[in-house]
Amino acid sequence: MAASGSADSSPEKKPPVLSTLQDLTILEAFDQGATEAKYVTFYLVTAEDEVYFGQLFKPKKEITLEEYNAALKYVPDSEIYPAVPPNTALTIAPTDLDDTSAFIKRSGLNCYESMKGTNFVPKGVLEETLIMEQISRTPHPNIVRYLGCRVYRGRITAICLERLEHTLMQYIHEPGFASLDKAKFVKGLESAVAYLHSLGLAHNDINPYNIMVRQDGTPVLIDFGSCQPFGGRLQSLGSPGWYEEIFFTSQAKHDLFALKKLREWLEKPE
Repeated sequence: MAASGSADSSPEKKPPVLSTLQDLTILEAFDQGATEAKYVTFYLVTAEDEVYFGQLFKPKKEITLEEYNAALKYVPDSEIYPAVPPNTALTIAPTDLDDTSAFIKRSGLNCYESMKGTNFVPKGVLEETLIMEQISRTPHPNIVRYLGCRVYRGRITAICLERLEHTLMQYIHEPGFASLDKAKFVKGLESAVAYLHSLGLAHNDINPYNIMVRQDGTPVLIDFGSCQPFGGRLQSLGSPGWYEEIFFTSQAKHDLFALKKLREWLEKPE
């Protein structure tokens, strides 16, 4: 496996000059119950997955392009990307994949501001990559197709997955939902979960946002950021409303509870 690029760059590296806000991912942070954002965070990812991050404490609508440019700072690779583990075979994604032909998952960037200075983000990227490598050795029709990972400068920078259009939460508003064979739908998810459990893994975060729906009504389980071997300690918990009790370790019973709730939810989606 050949890694692309050179060694980790200097933190003083200057960002490319933005000519349009379309190059940025912009996130607004709200206090609970607030209608105005407390601050705005944003990041730019280059073609070789170098990341520039910024934060401004003013309303998004008042921020100028010049202010965005001035606030962007280079993020050293070591803060967000894990090193490729030694003696580990990885599936390298095709170089021609982009955000239109695949889903390029850059884990952890939305929580970088609160987790910088820790190994939370790179640890999460590495764990999810290794889980996707494991479960994709025998592809399952109800688990999202893994297309490989990206490696630059000796580090894993992204996970590439098949691109699907609708989450189950979105699909309930589509015309096709009325004719969905719900029993067959749940059976497909049960098959995916049984496959994970046969590998000694639990998903730990099954909910309508982590299930995609193909055009033929087939369910596809996604988001393996909380998937770990049974008994493994988790960095992130499940989604509120979709677990029986707060948990910190990976267990099959979390998936079984979520599937039971999903069967009920499908009859009366909220």
